[in-house]
Amino acid sequence: MKEPLLSLVLPLLVILDWSQGKVFKISKMECRSLDPTFTYFKTCKVVHRENGRAALYVSEVFLYENPIDDIVLNLGVFKIAKNRRFQFLNETLDYCLFSRQYLASGFFGFLMTPLLKISNVNATCPLQQNISFNGFPVDENTIKEIPIPNGVYMFHLRASMMKKWRTDVKVYATRVNKYTE
Repeated sequence: MKEPLLSLVLPLLVILDWSQGKVFKISKMECRSLDPTFTYFKTCKVVHRENGRAALYVSEVFLYENPIDDIVLNLGVFKIAKNRRFQFLNETLDYCLFSRQYLASGFFGFLMTPLLKISNVNATCPLQQNISFNGFPVDENTIKEIPIPNGVYMFHLRASMMKKWRTDVKVYATRVNKYTE
C-alpha cells in the first residue's frame, strides 16, 4: 500500500523542489514594433541590480489615435539548449475578455497581476493610452512558483491589436537556484 502512495507523491515532491528558491537572471530584452505606423517602443531596457536581480522598463507609444478594443496576447516560453529552442509553453489571452472577467490562468495568471500593478495600463478595455512598465522587478518573488528546471529560457510575448500582430517582445533569462551563482 505504501509503494503506490510513494509513486504518486514523489513526482509532486520533485516538482515542488524545482520551484523552491529558483530565480531568473535576466540577460537581455528585445522589443520590436511589427507595424511602426501603429506603435513604437520609446524605451526597452533591462536595468541590472545587485547580485543578478533586474528590473524591466518598457515604454510603448501608440500612433493609432482611436481606442483599441481588440487585443490578443500570445506568450511562448522556450528552453534554449545549444542552438535549439524547445517550446515549453504557448498560451494566448484575449486581453479585453480578461479585463472584464479576470479569467487569466496558467502563466498569464502569474504575470498579469504584478504587471498591472507597476504599469499605467488601465485594466479595462478599450485601451486608450500609451503603455509604460516602469521597473517590473525580477527577483526572488517573480514567477518562482512556475515549476521549470534550471536552464536558459526565452519569454516571447506578442500582441495583436485590431486583428494584426503589432509588437514582439523577447526576454532572455537563466533559471538558477539563487542569485549568487
